[in-house]
Amino acid sequence: MKRTVAAVCLAIAPLVALATIYKVRMPDGTILFTDSPPAGAKVLEERETLPPPPRQPAKAAPATGAADKGSSTTRGSGSAAAAGGPQAIDAAMAEVSDAERELAAARRRLETGREPLPGERLGTAGGRSRLSPEYQSRIAGLERQVADAEARVKRAYEARNALR
Repeated sequence: MKRTVAAVCLAIAPLVALATIYKVRMPDGTILFTDSPPAGAKVLEERETLPPPPRQPAKAAPATGAADKGSSTTRGSGSAAAAGGPQAIDAAMAEVSDAERELAAARRRLETGREPLPGERLGTAGGRSRLSPEYQSRIAGLERQVADAEARVKRAYEARNALR
């Protein structure tokens, strides 16, 4: 019985995957794409959808072999990649992206923060103004954030390169 149900399901699956998509014009003039045309709509186009392509099996990581033994840097990176696998490299690439995004955001904050805020300018006896210590400390904090983000990017690249 179970085999019969499984066989029927497998036989029906390609038919379910093939569906018709309708491009219709609604009475108010809007265009709608749907799998069943609503009443009162004019069908402009009818398309059969194709089934999704078959999934490719995941490729295995290349094994370290005789070709890798000539260079110590190749052997080191090959063993690190084999030990961590593709997931470790993907995680390292994600860390690089996050670190670069954080660095870009820190640089934007520094550039927009260079404009003194209200109350950060002090008047002088000569009728001019100077920037307050609060301004200086705020800018120093923003510069520290940029330096920290740059260090994070550097560490992320080093970690990624160690896995390659």
